Formats: sequence, C-alpha cells, structure tokens
Amino acid sequence: MKKNKIVEIDGIEVGYNRPVPVIAEIGVNHLGDLDRAKKMVDLANEGGADFIKFQTYVAERRYDLSKNPKAKHFIEMTKKWQLSEEDEIELWDYARKQKAKVFTSVYDTKTVKFAEKLENPVYKIAAFEITNKELISEIIKTKKPLIISCGMTNVDEIKKSVRPLDDNKIDYILLHTVSSYPLQKVHSNLKKIYELLENFDCPIGHSDHTHGTDIPPIAVAAGAKIIEKHFTDNPKLRESDNFFSITSSELKEIKFKIKKVEEYIYSPDFENNDPEKFMRSFRK
Repeated sequence: MKKNKIVEIDGIEVGYNRPVPVIAEIGVNHLGDLDRAKKMVDLANEGGADFIKFQTYVAERRYDLSKNPKAKHFIEMTKKWQLSEEDEIELWDYARKQKAKVFTSVYDTKTVKFAEKLENPVYKIAAFEITNKELISEIIKTKKPLIISCGMTNVDEIKKSVRPLDDNKIDYILLHTVSSYPLQKVHSNLKKIYELLENFDCPIGHSDHTHGTDIPPIAVAAGAKIIEKHFTDNPKLRESDNFFSITSSELKEIKFKIKKVEEYIYSPDFENNDPEKFMRSFRK
C-alpha cells in the first residue's frame, strides 16, 4: 500500500498506518435550530466521532445567481437553515466544552475571515468549490490545512486546484466522493481512491453519501485514511441531508467495522505469531 504523506488535523494524524478517523458532518442538518445543533454534537460525541463538521455560510454568498438562475431556490432554502454569527459562536463554544474537535466548510472569502475568529483548525472545501481560486487563495493565507471533496472532477482539475497549496506548502487531504444525494451504493466508484493515491502525495479519504454503514469500511479497505458521513438525530426528516444521514448508533457501527478492517489489513501481530510457521516446515 502506497505510503502517502501524513497530515495532522487538530492533533490527529491522518495517513498510512494511522487509525482512520471519522468525521460526523452535521452540516446544516440542525435546520437552523441551535438547541438541536447542540444535541447533535452530544450524539456525535456519544457515537465516537473523531471530528464534527459544520457548514458556515451566508446563503446569498453561497450561490452565484449570475451563473445559475436555478440557484435562487437553493438560496431561499439554505437561508432558513443558516445560523447567525452569534449562534455559530455559541455552538462552537458548546462543542469545545464537550471536548469535540470541530471544523467547518466555507464558501466565500468573508466566511473564511469569520471562521478564523472561531479558530477553525482546518478548512473543508466542498466539491462545488474545488475550482474557486479566490476562496482557496484566501484559505492559503491562514496557513491552515484543507480537506477537499473531489466530486464532479478529474485528476487534471484536482492538480490545478492543489498546485497553489503545494507551492505554498499547505497540507491537504483529498476526499473521493460522488456528488449525488443520496447516492446508490453501486455508484460509489471506490476504485477512484486508487487513482487519487497514485496521483497525489497526501492522505486520501472518502465522503460517503449512501444510506447505511456498508461503504465506509470498504473504502478503508480500498485505501481511504479518513471517512466523512452526514450525521443526524432524526433520519425521518426530509429536509437538508437528514434522510440519508447516520445516527449515533450507526456511527458506532461504522467505527467498529473500520477498526476490524484496520486489524485485518495491518495485522499487527502477524510477525510475532507467524501463522505460517507450521506450514513453512514442509517447504522443499
């Protein structure tokens, strides 16, 4: 297995022969309800999340109506779910008091400046923003690492996007993902993880948009070094990403499955126990 570069995220090392962390993406599944967001932080902690991720934005700046008039619908929808700056600050303070490691997705340069006030330790770039040069340039100024979703893109586009990061010696992690919500498991295209591992000297992870817990451990077996899953307290809700998100109990299940995959891949006791010792005696 290729030993790509190790990247440290808020005190946790991500990469070869390191435990695979799981990001519980709350995003805006709280639907703008601060109390519910706090509850989801507690549930993600109970489930064993290594990181909790939010989405920080101003709806009018998140989408470009000049390029896509259809974005008006998304502006109106996401505006209902965004937290005020005061609520964001309170949520982050609460999460940190619960010992949660939190970070956020950003979508414009002004939001980066606000995220710096929150002491955001790492920036998530959504697949829609991977070609947003202005946003990436602003994040470079912070000297913080990035986690970049690579949906709807190819290797050449990714290389162009990360070149400024390499030039400025900024650490980053690439997440294979398929930008469909929800995604059918048969379309997970996990072989893309191999392609990313061969073309980039950084940890490769997977952001999974399928229902359930099946795909993350398979992604780890394919080489993913960090997993992201949307998280909720109520998957019966149809708004935002709640309906294909995992619960606290499913997060525990994913963590358990990943741990088993890691044991089978790295087999730490293999050399000490040498299960082939007896059969080796029959070699000619």
